[in-house]
Amino acid sequence: MPLELITEAEARTLLHPHLPALSACFEGAWEDWQELEPALVSKAPQYRTTSRANLMYDLLVSRIQKEFEDTPGVTFTSSRGLFTLTFDSRLVIRFKKFRSKALKTSQIMTLQQRRLAKQELDLGLNATTVVAGYLLDALGTKLKKLAVVCPLNGENVWEIDLHDEANGGLAGVAMLPTPDSGAPKPAVRSRKPQIEPQAEME
Repeated sequence: MPLELITEAEARTLLHPHLPALSACFEGAWEDWQELEPALVSKAPQYRTTSRANLMYDLLVSRIQKEFEDTPGVTFTSSRGLFTLTFDSRLVIRFKKFRSKALKTSQIMTLQQRRLAKQELDLGLNATTVVAGYLLDALGTKLKKLAVVCPLNGENVWEIDLHDEANGGLAGVAMLPTPDSGAPKPAVRSRKPQIEPQAEME
């Protein structure tokens, strides 16, 4: 059964000391990608956006591991292609690329993904699984938005803007309508040469 979702207030309190580091990891990984892109363009001018997303993911995970490896209360795991960062056994973060301004992600709906969508992944914890991700501009040349979102049944219950929060702002948290799952709902309390890649596949 779905566990009680973490509230945006609890999530923000838990993540507040770490938001600048999370934001810096995304920005650093994007800079790493920009350094590598010319070599990729020279070999494969029509590279797929999935190639960019996959490499960006690897660069990001590498930075996340280095940044948080000695942070008290923070652990990370990697199993069956799923890398997560866990804060105080209460909040589990996955890392993804957002596909639209609605901050939705693309994935093959395996059993694992379906359980994640319903907040039913058995982690042996009373933990909520959220997504930290990035959205690119229309040309795919810069990071347009960084955010942490709490997904449930295809919709985001709340979102935290990493740029605003990392810079000390308080306006980056937005409560969104709770999606109708048709089942008992968890308690949620408010509180370089430019090469145009092929269509998005990830």
